[in-house]
Amino acid sequence: MEDLRSLRERCLDAVLNDPSVGAGNFLHKLDAAVPAGEQPTAVTLLGDTVTGDRAMTLRDIVARADRLAAAYIKEGIEERDVVSVYLGDDFDYFLHFVALTAIGAIPNPINGGLAPETVKKFVANVRSRMLVVASDLEAEMVQRFEDLATRVVAIDRLKDHTDLPPCRKRFAHQPDDVVMLGHTSGTTGLPKAAIFTHESMFHGVRAQVASQKGETVLSALPHSHGAAMTLLMLCLSRGSRVATASRKEPEALLDTIERVSPDVVIAFPKTLADLCRTDLSQWDLGSVMYWIATGDANHEPHIRALIATGHHVVDGERRQGSRFVDNLGSSEIAFAAFRNVHGPGTERYARCIGKPFAWVEPAVFDEAGKRVGVGEIGRLGIVSKSITKGYWNDHSRSEKNRIDGYWLTGDLVFFDEDGFYYHVDRDTDAIRTKQGTLYSCAAEEWLLSRMPEVFEVSVVARGGPDDEWIVALVELCENVAHLSPNMLLDRINALMDEQGFLRVDAVEMQSAHRNVGATGKKLKRVLRARHEPLSA
Repeated sequence: MEDLRSLRERCLDAVLNDPSVGAGNFLHKLDAAVPAGEQPTAVTLLGDTVTGDRAMTLRDIVARADRLAAAYIKEGIEERDVVSVYLGDDFDYFLHFVALTAIGAIPNPINGGLAPETVKKFVANVRSRMLVVASDLEAEMVQRFEDLATRVVAIDRLKDHTDLPPCRKRFAHQPDDVVMLGHTSGTTGLPKAAIFTHESMFHGVRAQVASQKGETVLSALPHSHGAAMTLLMLCLSRGSRVATASRKEPEALLDTIERVSPDVVIAFPKTLADLCRTDLSQWDLGSVMYWIATGDANHEPHIRALIATGHHVVDGERRQGSRFVDNLGSSEIAFAAFRNVHGPGTERYARCIGKPFAWVEPAVFDEAGKRVGVGEIGRLGIVSKSITKGYWNDHSRSEKNRIDGYWLTGDLVFFDEDGFYYHVDRDTDAIRTKQGTLYSCAAEEWLLSRMPEVFEVSVVARGGPDDEWIVALVELCENVAHLSPNMLLDRINALMDEQGFLRVDAVEMQSAHRNVGATGKKLKRVLRARHEPLSA
């Protein structure tokens, strides 16, 4: 068995010195670069006390994917066919991705948390040739899809073809060949199908792979999401070990960290924030050097709680406190666009998203499409090879997201004189009134940084243009004695006045677990849907 350094050199050489390597073929290229007898565990699928863990080498993953590819061919799937996959939150999504890209088909992984009726509307827009579902959903989905051309197939049917010889077909991808249709979180309505190519999905991986940290990485990302796919690409391409967690409840994930002892933990913001609902001192988190979140910017109180755990190393000396890597990205970006690193002694909060990665060029535009200057809030646009090529079967929407050659991310930001960017809101969530504009994310961050009794808060507008009121939906920390909405309203508005923000009209108590999408994002369009005023 070769040591880790030699393995890493082989993997990096296979990725960095072969321009044909991309998202559609990287795993087979890595497998060919490392002899089967010398492959250590690459991925550990974490189970429970009944199922146990399952360790897999590169060759194990390739072998399973090749058998699955043969099953797809047997079922009539051909090059360029779109296949939607709708399963439970497990590693099978990655296997289907590898299998389908190997034969030149286009995988469309769908989060298993999406409601079946939403899945039908989404797949109807994508016009998939096949929808693969968990076996317990087959009867329901066959009935739902009887009026569509998409064929519904239970995953067990594909497993019935295990007697077939493994598929040795290897589609020769060109840079612009589509390798995946992801889907957005649906915060603004029906999820959209974002297009990723052989080159775009791998661009950030290739640029970052040599400098990425971590020997043992614990992934708590949703297995169906492009971020989980690119994380596996990144880790496997540098020879590091990945443990994948399907159970993401706070206590279960903390138990897993204690058992696996990872030096890096990566998840979406809500998963990491939920860890802070517990007494973190009750778990041994000393192995963790980096917490990595990708998606929305994270809240200061939650970051501070996490970086107080774990360790970092200075001049060879181990010291208390870890780092929190806050990556801003979206479903349309195959790799994060901005990064801010927090640690003991850092103080750049207030939704600072840091600076862009070297392969990302940002710009900020006003409503008229003119670029704005330092300190001015505007729409974030970025140029990068890692950006989606647009939305599948929705050219009009794709074009509306472009301006002056930049892709509009839907975020509202500003930058300071030092080139650091700050996220204030999503464009659809900004509260625009006759009295001015309230940027809800900026307000929420300000309140959380000044109200230790509050664990989470969402600020939304309700009503119509002539009768609009601003509501704060508040979740108190568990150890806080009951505070009435009236008491909270006075406290919140004193802080809003301090910053010159528009005042809140009402407070509603609500759990942060309510009205969230499949990836954990708050669905503010749902929170805005109430039509009756709330009493304070």
